[in-house]
Amino acid sequence: MRFNEGVFDAHVHTHGGCGVDNYLRNGLDNLTASGLDGMNLLCVRHGKSVCITDAEALLLKALYPGRFTVYSDGTYDIPEFGTTGEDFKNQIQDFIDAGADGLKMGDGELGPGVPLDDPRVDPMFDLIEKTGFPVIYHVGSAVYMPPRRRFQKNKEGILARFLGYDPARDEDLPENAGVHRTREQLEEQRAQIENLLKKHPKARITFPHMYFMSDDLDRLADFLDRHPYVNVDLTPCPEIYYHLSKNPNRSREFFEEYQDRLIFGTDNTLEMSPIEGITNIRRFLESDETFFAPQYGFDITGIAPLPPEVLRKIYRENFLRICDPKPFSPKKAAEYCDKLYETVRHFEELSEANKEELLEVARRLRQM
Repeated sequence: MRFNEGVFDAHVHTHGGCGVDNYLRNGLDNLTASGLDGMNLLCVRHGKSVCITDAEALLLKALYPGRFTVYSDGTYDIPEFGTTGEDFKNQIQDFIDAGADGLKMGDGELGPGVPLDDPRVDPMFDLIEKTGFPVIYHVGSAVYMPPRRRFQKNKEGILARFLGYDPARDEDLPENAGVHRTREQLEEQRAQIENLLKKHPKARITFPHMYFMSDDLDRLADFLDRHPYVNVDLTPCPEIYYHLSKNPNRSREFFEEYQDRLIFGTDNTLEMSPIEGITNIRRFLESDETFFAPQYGFDITGIAPLPPEVLRKIYRENFLRICDPKPFSPKKAAEYCDKLYETVRHFEELSEANKEELLEVARRLRQM
């Protein structure tokens, strides 16, 4: 029996660029370290220098069926990928053809100042509605952050440097440290999302971090009631657990009422240890104790007891119902890698070694 058996992490970031064999090793090491049933890889693209991750993720999915799902990340402001509505739609179709299980989006990916309901996204969301291709769409950020405390260290000069004091790492953080978005900016984005959902009501979108509404569960309930195809995940950001801990009874009621709309996710990174992120959320869901979470910097209070069927849905069933992992054709995935290589081969920002990874992934896929 595995430690986290019965749990599928629907929100794990992956960046790649470390070589094909190292990427595959990272994936398997992270999976076995976590003990999870599986994980959903959110393939992050950061401009021209990081834009090949989903190729390696697709290979990982092919090698370990049922253990990995893949959400590809579109590119909307790089001319070589295309910047029209039809170009966006074609990218989504390429992901579907390659065997990706869904789309990862972020609220800044359309470009600086571009609204989230820009008309150019309508063709791609038409396709998303038509095919049922699921989306995880990060919209917003914290507009309040509680004070955070850190373990205190020896501030005197000592030889054991790992025990010593580092102000960047060890100082407590005051209220709202790191907050960079105003509530007015957040509400503007939410209004754009309302317009997007009005045009595309059957788009299966999961908004991570409880849509940054954990401080107002009544409002989140209304949002979910009005948009029956929408879900939220429980990835920490991390103030959502501060808000949920303020009234554990109300939080438990919400989790039971919306048990079919909540998805377990950690915001872990494939290239980093997964243990702490998983443990904090499971402890919140399965205990009623108040405990200090070093990862967050404050105390949180668990909302147990939740019925076993609620936990099963949150931990695994809801995501797999929405994602519905797709049949996989190694040949089509290889063709996608070839096409991606032709797009990025002249990018000076991308190393030659990274470009060669695409060809190596395609070669291995064709051998399957």
